[in-house]
Amino acid sequence: MELECARLAVYNAARLKENGLPFAREAAIAKLKGSEVAEMCTSRGLELLGGYGYVKDYPLEKMYRDAKIGKIYEGTSFMQLNTIAKDVLKRG
Repeated sequence: MELECARLAVYNAARLKENGLPFAREAAIAKLKGSEVAEMCTSRGLELLGGYGYVKDYPLEKMYRDAKIGKIYEGTSFMQLNTIAKDVLKRG
């Protein structure tokens, strides 16, 4: 359910951009939701694998590191929330 929500947020931002409409808020929502979902899914995977999830022999270890950096790279989650809030106050 969360993956589908993130996917639809990305599609919505892309649709707006392709149609030449303002899309900054929607892009920030998609980035924030996507990074949160990626971290949640990989974290649950680590819980399932236990200690093996942290071993470099399993691809989940790298996926988890990539998901964590996704919350920082290209603007922190706080910056995305700030972008969303400013646009909500401006556009309503």
